[in-house]
Amino acid sequence: MRALVVVAIMALTLPISACGDDDSSDATVNTVTEEAAEVDVPDVIGDSVEDATATLEDAGSSLRVVRRDGEDLPGTADIIDNRVNVAVETQNDGTEVVTEVVSIG
Repeated sequence: MRALVVVAIMALTLPISACGDDDSSDATVNTVTEEAAEVDVPDVIGDSVEDATATLEDAGSSLRVVRRDGEDLPGTADIIDNRVNVAVETQNDGTEVVTEVVSIG
């Protein structure tokens, strides 16, 4: 009797665990990554936010800070192919320096 209950629970659990749309979200991420890879991004790591913004604007891109001092900031989910999302850290003198290019888009 116990074996019958276990088999019945497993039979009901397997179809439920297979549900989901993980494949479609992966396809979207891969598409965005491929499109973003086409954007030539100048090296701005180590630059102040002001200098990095000017460098990126000269290259036809824009800068958005998505992480400040290790803390993720809220952002929109829209994709802009030439937008560079960066992490910054505040220095002792109060300036913010780009420490990482988090993503493009």
